[in-house]
Amino acid sequence: MNSVTYTGSRSFVHSTILIPAYQPGEPLVHLVEELTKLGMQHILIVDDGSDESTHPYFLRAERLGARILHHDKNAGKGAALRTGIRAAKNLYPSDLGIVTADADGQHLPEDIHRVMAALEQHSDHLILGVRRFTGEDVPRRSRFGNRITSAFFRLSTGVKVTDTQTGLRGIPRSLYDLALSTEGDRYEYEMHLLEDAVKEVPIFQLPITTVYEDGNKCSHFRPIRDSLRVYRRPIRFVTGSLLSSGLDLLLFWILMQVLPPDYALTITIATVIARAGSGVMNFTLNQFWCFKSKEKLTRSGRRYFILFILQMGLSAGLVSLMTTMLTTALPAKLLVDTGLSVFSYYIQKHWVFRRKDVQHGKYHQAAGAAL
Repeated sequence: MNSVTYTGSRSFVHSTILIPAYQPGEPLVHLVEELTKLGMQHILIVDDGSDESTHPYFLRAERLGARILHHDKNAGKGAALRTGIRAAKNLYPSDLGIVTADADGQHLPEDIHRVMAALEQHSDHLILGVRRFTGEDVPRRSRFGNRITSAFFRLSTGVKVTDTQTGLRGIPRSLYDLALSTEGDRYEYEMHLLEDAVKEVPIFQLPITTVYEDGNKCSHFRPIRDSLRVYRRPIRFVTGSLLSSGLDLLLFWILMQVLPPDYALTITIATVIARAGSGVMNFTLNQFWCFKSKEKLTRSGRRYFILFILQMGLSAGLVSLMTTMLTTALPAKLLVDTGLSVFSYYIQKHWVFRRKDVQHGKYHQAAGAAL
C-alpha cells in the first residue's frame, strides 16, 4: 500500500486545520498540542455552543496557538464547519485548503498530518481519510451505517467511497463556495457536501487508523434523528417516487377498467396517461423538495421530459412483453417500474437537476491503497 508522506518541512503554511467542537474534553487539548508539534500553524476551533464547564479546554487550546470561534448556542456540526470555512477563507486567503478533524480523539495527529500532505500534493482533489470497519472494537452501528451509506452513495453517484461518514477531510480552496452553500446544519451536512463535491473534483482516498475509544461513547451522533437527517435526500426521493408510483398505478388501473377491450392498445394508452399524471407530480416533488434544484424550470423541465419519454417507452414495452408471462398487467408494471426507478434516480440526480456550472471530474482512490 502506497501512503502519502510529506517530504519537505513540517511547517505547513498552506492549509488550515478546522475542528468543530461541542462539549470537548482533554482529547481536544492533546490534539492541538500534537498538531503544533508537527508544525501546523493555522488551527481553527469552532465552539458550537458548549457549556461553561468546557471553557478551560478551549482556553488551553488557545494558549497553544489555536484560534477559537464561538457559537452562542449549539447549531450543529454542519453549521460549525461552515462557520470555520467562512473564517478560514477570510483569515488565511493564501491557504490551499482546509483539513477538517474531530475533537474527540478519533483522528490521530499523524493521520491529520498525512491528509494535509495529500491535500498539498493534490490541491485539486477532495481528500478523504478513510477508516476500515473490520476490527472488533468498531461499534456495530458504525459498521452498519457506513455500509448502508457507502452502498447508496455508489448507487446514486457511481463513485466507490469506502467511508462516506469520515470527518477527516481535505477540502481544497476551489470547493469553499460549494461548502458554504451546501444544505444541512448537523451531521447530514458532510454527506451532502460529499455528494455535491464528487460532481466537481476527483476524490483521493487515504487509509487512516480506525479509533473508537469506549465504543465511541463520546460521540454526539443521535442514531435515529441524525440518521434521518443523513438519509434525507434518498428518503425524500423514495417518498416522492412512492407517491408518484401510487398515482401512476391508480390511474393505470382505472383506465384499464374503462378503456376499450383492445388489450395491447389499452395498455399503451393507459401507460401514457398514467405516466403523464405521475410524471408531473414526480417532477414537481423532485425539483422543489428532493433535490431542491436551482436550475431553471425550462431547462430541467426539458431534461425531465426527455427522461419521461424514454422511461415511458421502456415501461410500456416491457410491461406488454411481460404480460405474456404473468397473469395480469399490474404485477408486470410494478416489477418493471421498480427497476426503472433506480435508473431514473441516477439520471435525475446527475443530469436533470444538476446545476449548470457543474464540472465533472474523474473519480479514483489513492493509488495502491488497499481499501
